[in-house]
Amino acid sequence: MPGQPKAEFTPAASRALIGTGGLVALTFFTVSGGAYGLEPVVGSVGGRAALLLLALVPLLWSLPIALMAAELAAALPLLGGYYQWVRRAMGEFWGFQEGWWSWLFTWVDMPLYPLLCGAILQQAWPSLSGGHALSRPAMLAFVMAFIWAAALLNWLGVKPVTEWAIVATIGVLAPFLAFLAAAWREPPRPAPAHPHPLAWTGWALGLSTVMWNYAGWDNLATFAPSVRQPGRSYPRALLASVALVILAYVAPVAAGLRLDPHRRHWQNGYFVHLAAIALGPWAAAVMFWTALAAAWSQYTSQLLYVIPLPVSMAQDGYLPKLLTRSNRRGVATPALWLCTALFSFFALISFSNLVVADVMLYSAALALEFAALLALRRRQPHLPRPFRVPLRGRALAAFSLVPLGLAAIATLLAITQDRLAALGALALLASGPLLLPMLRRRPAAAAATRSAP
Repeated sequence: MPGQPKAEFTPAASRALIGTGGLVALTFFTVSGGAYGLEPVVGSVGGRAALLLLALVPLLWSLPIALMAAELAAALPLLGGYYQWVRRAMGEFWGFQEGWWSWLFTWVDMPLYPLLCGAILQQAWPSLSGGHALSRPAMLAFVMAFIWAAALLNWLGVKPVTEWAIVATIGVLAPFLAFLAAAWREPPRPAPAHPHPLAWTGWALGLSTVMWNYAGWDNLATFAPSVRQPGRSYPRALLASVALVILAYVAPVAAGLRLDPHRRHWQNGYFVHLAAIALGPWAAAVMFWTALAAAWSQYTSQLLYVIPLPVSMAQDGYLPKLLTRSNRRGVATPALWLCTALFSFFALISFSNLVVADVMLYSAALALEFAALLALRRRQPHLPRPFRVPLRGRALAAFSLVPLGLAAIATLLAITQDRLAALGALALLASGPLLLPMLRRRPAAAAATRSAP
C-alpha cells in the first residue's frame, strides 16, 4: 500500500503569496459571495423556516467541515489538498477516487455560477433595456464571456486574484450594510394571514440550496503551498470566515423579510428589488451590478482551488505531465485552459441537472475526507498538527457523521428531484474505479506508486 505522496509543487505553489486576510477573502468567495442566490430558500420554505435553516445548517454542516479542513490543511499543506490527505491516509485507490471525484465535481459546480449570474441578468434585463427580453444567443455569449474573463484573470497569477477578492469582498458587503441600515428603519410588514402550505419538495429545495451556499470550506486546501504559515493561517481564516458567512446570510434575509414577508415573491435576484424598496432605484442598480461582480468573484476565486487538482494528479502520473507546465507568472496554464473548456461545455447543461450531480459528487468526496481525518488520527497520532479538532475517539467519529448525515439526506433529495441527472452522477462516480487500472499503467504513475515511501 502506498505511503506518503511526494509533495511536488509547481512554480506557482512554491511562492507563499496568500496571507490570513487574503485567505479570508478567498474563503468568502469560495463559499459564499454574499446573500445573492438565497432568495429561492425563502420562496421554498418561507421566511421563518429559511432563517432557521440559515442559522442551524452551518452548525451541523459548515463548522465540522471547516474544523476538519483546518486540521488537515495545517498538518498537510500539500498541493492538491484533500486528494493528498486521502492518498496519505487510505492509499492509492481511495486517494485517486478523491482526486478524480473532486475534479469531476468542479466540472458541474463551476458552471453553476455563470448560469446563476445569467439568470439574474435575464430577470433584470427588461428594466435595463426598456422592456426587451434577453435573447438566448446573448445569454450564452454572456455566460462564455463570464467564464473566459475569469480564466484570463487567473492567468495573470495568484496575487491579482487574491487582491481582487479582497477588494470585491468590501464591494459586495458595502451595499448590504446600507440595505440593512435602511431596512431596519422601516416598520415590519405583516405576513400573509393564510400562507400556502409547504410541500416536501419545497423543503428539499430549501435544504439543498442552503447546503450548497454553505459548502466549499475544504476547497481552500488545494493551494496550501501558496499560503503563508498555513499552520496558523488556515485555522484563523476558516473559523473567521464561518462567522462572516453566517452573518452575511442571516442579516440580509432577516432585513428583507421585514420589507416583504410574502414567500411567493422571493426568487433569484429579489434582493435587487428589495434594495429599491429600502433605498430607491439607484440602490437597485448598485445591487444588480454588485450581484454580477459577486458571482464573477466567486468563480475567479474558486479557480485557484480547481487548478491544483489536475496538476497534483498529473505530478503523480495519473494525468498528462503537460498539465504541470507553468507560465512565467507561476500559473499552470494547460490545466487552466483545459478546465475552462470543460466548464464552458458543462455550462450548456441546465442548472437543475448540474445541482443534482454537484450534491452527489461533493458528498462522496467529503465522506473520504472525514475518513482520512479519522484514519490519520489513528495511524499517525504523532503527525505534527498545528491545529487539532478538540475531539477524539468516538466523539470525533460522531462529529464526522453529522455533516455526512446531512450530505446523505441532500443526496437522497437530489435523486428524487431528477433521477436522470442522478444516474449521470452515478456514472461519473463509477468512472473512478474503472479508470484507475488504466491510468496506473502510465509509466509516471507506476513510478510514483513504487517510489512512494
